[in-house]
Amino acid sequence: MHRTESRAVAPFATPRDPTKLEAARRAESEGMNFSPDDRPTTAQGVEPTDAPACPTGPVMISVCTSCKASDGGNAGAPLLDAIRAALGAAADLQVRPVQCLGVCKRPATVAVSSADGYSFLFGDLLPDSGAEAVAAFAAAYRDSDFGLVPWRQRAEVLRKGMVARLPPLRWSPADGRAPS
Repeated sequence: MHRTESRAVAPFATPRDPTKLEAARRAESEGMNFSPDDRPTTAQGVEPTDAPACPTGPVMISVCTSCKASDGGNAGAPLLDAIRAALGAAADLQVRPVQCLGVCKRPATVAVSSADGYSFLFGDLLPDSGAEAVAAFAAAYRDSDFGLVPWRQRAEVLRKGMVARLPPLRWSPADGRAPS
């Protein structure tokens, strides 16, 4: 489409009732736990897609193994080994090395994701403090609605190291809310 052509743009969808808007904001800060009565509705009346509340399938922990430490050594490989040791034999929490997560100025970097949950990206992690924090976060992620672990329940190293939080792929495109 050329920049001079006009295109129909979907109207911005917000809850109609201000009390429902407040409930939506409160639920967002508490981890998207909507009850049927306070769940916001869209201006068009479109309901989000159906998706499970807890992430399905394994929780995937991706550790950047190309991150370089300030001394020039590899920062990711020791963190990968430490996370594997911290997790033990948890079959539903999987760890994999990845070549680059694109946050090179904040080594070492870890992503936590699942098929139907949020994706989190953390940086500035060290093997001694970061591994246990990532293992605890991944367990809480597995048990949370859409993998959304409330900020106050995250270890301080993860609060400070937060790089990004991305919504689930099955997020409702109509209004941006979590699937119900």
